Amino acid sequence: MFWTKWINKKALRQYRGKPVILAMNHRNALDGPMLVIDVWRKSNFWIKGDLFRSKFGNWFFRNLGGIPVKASSVSLIRDTQNALRQNHALIVMPEGHRSFNADHALKIQNGIAMAALHCGVPILPIVTDRPFRLFRMTRLKVGQAIDVNQYLVDGRMTKDGVERLGDQVQYQMQQLLVGFSKPPKQKQWQSAPSIIGRGIVIHDDKLLAIHRHRDNQEYYVFPGGHVDAGETLSQTCAREVLEETSVVARPFRELYKFWYEDHKHHRGDGWQTFMACEYQSGEPQPTDAEEYTDPLRRGGTYEPVWLDLNQIDTVDLRPAFVKKQLLKDYRKKGARLPFPLRKLQGVKIK
Repeated sequence: MFWTKWINKKALRQYRGKPVILAMNHRNALDGPMLVIDVWRKSNFWIKGDLFRSKFGNWFFRNLGGIPVKASSVSLIRDTQNALRQNHALIVMPEGHRSFNADHALKIQNGIAMAALHCGVPILPIVTDRPFRLFRMTRLKVGQAIDVNQYLVDGRMTKDGVERLGDQVQYQMQQLLVGFSKPPKQKQWQSAPSIIGRGIVIHDDKLLAIHRHRDNQEYYVFPGGHVDAGETLSQTCAREVLEETSVVARPFRELYKFWYEDHKHHRGDGWQTFMACEYQSGEPQPTDAEEYTDPLRRGGTYEPVWLDLNQIDTVDLRPAFVKKQLLKDYRKKGARLPFPLRKLQGVKIK
């Protein structure tokens, strides 16, 4: 009734009979049970503790291999250790929510990183291209295992190590999803997918960004916005960079594209594209755009700034996986980033 197709399953076979944590994106309620059935070995998985309250639920999920995620992290770590000591695979949906978001709205929780560091077990990312459904093929793609020992400090687990490991898990899962995950079909009542263009402007080893304070959070974002009717993607990126930062830039190449799901602002799902832009003139400063002038907006504060690329690892620039890929490409290719859209060839704006 269910069909699955594995990509790079040999990376999973290397851990046959060994303890490993499988980090999987969460599409629907069948993810954990289907992976337990299809992974050809004894497995356990984390599942919401509320499902164990009834006698039937407790019996059913315990026998299936479920480990309840409760308020007490002590019992969770204990049950996890017991499962891994028996050389079981532990399946974790680290987002804590359904429907994995390639944007930064659904950040991976630190529970998987804490468990991996505490038990000293590698993490293997696995993603599905779409939810499991009856009489339909679902593909599963396996990434490269993450050695958690490099995130320990003198053999100890630290807060910084937990956060860095969590970021690495999120980054690798998002990279697996790029060009692989199928965007959901639009229903008749839904609007057409939205398109957002963002500009990547690098000048004198500095990156143009917008410093945000919102919802008690401090972070940075790339300038950009929705494509207006009649505009091209390049025109949108140039306009948004100018409107939000006062900097004149010329977009010349698409770098990254991904499908995002807007769970927070409910503006509709769509595509987000990042374009490399050549700096022309101007310095970052507030403009007369509505982000700076409209007193009724509740989007927090905006401040356009230059970020030193040598120190960008220390700031919260969102989306985090775009920041990491940008730094990697910049160190190889330089400020103009003159390379094709190699990682996202299968993704097209519809």
